Amino acid sequence: MKLTEKTFWDCIHQASTPTHYSHSLAARIKAYLKTLLGETFVEYSKSYRNYILWNVIYKKYMPTTDVKLLEVGSAPGDHLVRLRETFGVDPYGIEYSEIGVLRNRQLFKIHNIDPGHIICSDFFDDEFQEKYRETFDVVMSIGFVEHFADPESAIAKHINLLKKGGTFLVSVPNFRGFNYLMLWFFQKELIAVHNFKIMDKEEFRKCFTREGIEVLFCDYYGTFDFELFSARVPWKHVVWKFCILLQHALNLLFRLIFCQKGRESIYFSPFLLAVGVKKR
Repeated sequence: MKLTEKTFWDCIHQASTPTHYSHSLAARIKAYLKTLLGETFVEYSKSYRNYILWNVIYKKYMPTTDVKLLEVGSAPGDHLVRLRETFGVDPYGIEYSEIGVLRNRQLFKIHNIDPGHIICSDFFDDEFQEKYRETFDVVMSIGFVEHFADPESAIAKHINLLKKGGTFLVSVPNFRGFNYLMLWFFQKELIAVHNFKIMDKEEFRKCFTREGIEVLFCDYYGTFDFELFSARVPWKHVVWKFCILLQHALNLLFRLIFCQKGRESIYFSPFLLAVGVKKR
């Protein structure tokens, strides 16, 4: 059973601003800060959980040779673009929100990626699942399966699209512990559309306990991140923006103290990730 409807995702994608729209301004700000504070300082103040994801986890587990990769729920497409630029993968995405598909295809065009690689379909549609069965070397999703009361069925669909010997990466946000209090404060309306049960590491691992699957990694990553949240109420948005400024200082502290191994826990870590392979 889905915990969200298509209109929910239409609103999310409609409100989002694709990265490339503000790219030149962001580049100018980064260049100014690097000049003012130094390149190392600016680099270390960037997202610590993204540093762990890209420089530690992906570096270890992401295949890099002739890889056809599918992201489930890919809009607006920034993650796929970065995966291609970093690891040279051939990126594909599937979206069932028409607005999300449009934004993803626009971003692909800007980066000279075939916009036809974004598939407009319901991920659970039998025709889609049959057409692309065992097609991809990597199948991944970020913040997708927690929107279902039965996440095991969603994960089984991921595996169906994966070639034998292929790699899956499935992550969910961790809204337990202190993060639950932050979610309640900033975006209480999102509590109803998330499955909190699988945000426990052991419960999450159980979703991948099936024949023909080997789990290589299943754990929380990141130490704490205010960017896990957002806020629409004006006064809460002001508070959140202040917290984002504070996050830069936390990122710097985490990089200096923890380096490539943070203090991962159910109480504070922003994400939970499982990586594994489909046995040949």
